[in-house]
Amino acid sequence: MSEQPRVPVWSSATKIVVAVGIMALLVALLLRFLNIIPMLILSAILTFLVVPVVQFLHLRIRMPWGLAANLAMLVVVLLILGASTATGLAAIQQLQGLVLFIQRFLLSLPATLEELSAQQYVLGPWVLDLSQFDLASITEQLLGTVQPILGRVSGLIASVATGAIESIARVVFVLAITYFITFDYRRIRSALLKISIPGFEEDFHRLRIALSRIWHAFLRGQLLVVLITGLLTWVLMTALGVRFSLGLGILGGLAKFIPIVGPTTAGLIAALVALFQPGNWFGLTPLGHAVLVVICVIVLDQGIDYLLIPRIMGTTLNLHPVVILIGLLIGASLAGVLGLLLSAPTMASAILLGKYTYRKMFDLSPWDPPIDVLGRPAPQDPILLRWLRAYRARRKQPEAGGDG
Repeated sequence: MSEQPRVPVWSSATKIVVAVGIMALLVALLLRFLNIIPMLILSAILTFLVVPVVQFLHLRIRMPWGLAANLAMLVVVLLILGASTATGLAAIQQLQGLVLFIQRFLLSLPATLEELSAQQYVLGPWVLDLSQFDLASITEQLLGTVQPILGRVSGLIASVATGAIESIARVVFVLAITYFITFDYRRIRSALLKISIPGFEEDFHRLRIALSRIWHAFLRGQLLVVLITGLLTWVLMTALGVRFSLGLGILGGLAKFIPIVGPTTAGLIAALVALFQPGNWFGLTPLGHAVLVVICVIVLDQGIDYLLIPRIMGTTLNLHPVVILIGLLIGASLAGVLGLLLSAPTMASAILLGKYTYRKMFDLSPWDPPIDVLGRPAPQDPILLRWLRAYRARRKQPEAGGDG
C-alpha cells in the first residue's frame, strides 16, 4: 500500500502572516460596510428572540421547523404592521411631542441658568451664590452631548412616522436576514458548534454557554422587563395626570435597557413635563406635582429593581455601577443609541473573555476557580419575607430579655 504524501506544515511565520492578513481583511470589510452593521445586529437580536418561539412550536406542538419559522415571522410582520396603525401612530406622535418638549427646554436652558446665576438663595444659615459656578460652560457641554442624541432619535421617529422608503428598506432587510437565519437555524448552529481548536474544545464549550447565558438573560429577560416597565409607567403617568403619558411609558420602558442612567433620565424628563405643563387635576403647584412624580417614579423603579428583575433575570450580568457607566460612555461613542442599549451585556461578555485571556496569559486554569460562574450568588428569599423575619426577630429579643 502506497504511503500518503506528507502534508507540509505551515511555519510560525506563515501562520502569523495569514492571521494578520485575515484581521486586516476583516477590519477593511468592517469599515467598508459599517452602515449595515447595526441592521445585522438587530437581525441577530430579533433571531435570538424568535428562535425560542419556533423551537416551542416544533418540539411541543410537533410542527415542522419550516412551518413554525414561517408562522413566527408572520406574527412578527403583523406586529410591525400593527405598530403603524392608529395606536402606533398615536405613540409616535406622543414621542415626537416629548422630543420637541425636551429640545425646547434645552434651548431655553442657557437663559434660565443665566437668570438663576444672578440670584442668591438662602437656606437657613447657608447662602447659596450660583454666580460662583460657571454654569454657562456646563450647559454648553450638556447641550453638546445631548442634542446630537436627540437629533438622531427625532430623525428616527420622524422617518418611522413618515414611512420613509429608506426606513422601509431597512426593515425589510432586517426581517429578511432574520427569516433566513431562523429558517436554517439548526444547520447554522450545527456548523458553528463544529468550529473548535484542537485541545480547547472544553474551553470553547464553557465559554459559549457562559456567553449564551449573559445574552439570554439580557435580551429575553430584559425584553419582558421593558414591556412591564413601560406598561406600569404609562399607567402611573396617566394616573398622575402627566402629559405625554404614553410617550413617557415607552421612554420609561426603553430606559431599562440602559442601567442607572436610563431610568434616572426618564424620571427627570417626567418631572420636567409635570413641572412645565399648564396644570394638574390634583390642584398642586407645578413644583409639588413634579416632586410627586419623582417620588412615584422612584418607588416604581425600586419596586421593579428589587422585586421583578431578580425573578426574571437573576443576577447574571452582575456588573458594578462604575463598569456600567464606563460601558455606556464607550457604547454611545462607538455605536450611538444601539451602543447604549447593548453596553451592559457587551461589557459582561468583555469581562468574561478578559478573565479567560488573563488566566491563559499567566498559565492559570480558567476553571479553578471557574470564571463562568457569573452572577450566581446564593439564592435569597424575597425582600418582604426577609423584612418579616427581621421584624419577628426584633419582637422576640425583648421577650427573651424579660424572661431572663
